[in-house]
Amino acid sequence: MWFWGRIFTFHSMASSLASQLQRLAAQPSAMSGQRTAPSLLFDWKEAGDLDLETVLALGANGLAELVQLDPEFARFEQPLFSAATKDLDRALQTAEVNAQLDETITEFVLMLSPHFLLKPAQKALEWLVRRFRLGEFNGEALLKCVLPYHETNLFVRVVQLIQLK
Repeated sequence: MWFWGRIFTFHSMASSLASQLQRLAAQPSAMSGQRTAPSLLFDWKEAGDLDLETVLALGANGLAELVQLDPEFARFEQPLFSAATKDLDRALQTAEVNAQLDETITEFVLMLSPHFLLKPAQKALEWLVRRFRLGEFNGEALLKCVLPYHETNLFVRVVQLIQLK
């Protein structure tokens, strides 16, 4: 009997979480007519004023700090944090290029999860959110990364970035 009670409780919690996530994602993040950009670290107005060069520098700095914590992060520098990625627009890429990007980004984001509350991790994610449109293309991986931190304000910020279907 206790087994069915636990399943019912889990199902209720999952349904409740799903509806909360949908409400958070539906909240408007900016006033109309203003220049905006998705952001984990900045409010909508600040994010809209930051150019890609600045956000890349921030993300590369975060990656460099992460490499100091775990040298395994270094392998993500070229595919995700190089200057060449500034000109990359996912909407214009082939399905194969996007599939490879998805695989690399998912691997990075899941590896980042234990470090999510550290500032270097957040700086690295800021670049990925802006340049690779993480909330649009890799929302599931991003949610997996931050789910252990569901009681934090950063979790709410991430959920607002994800485009839920």
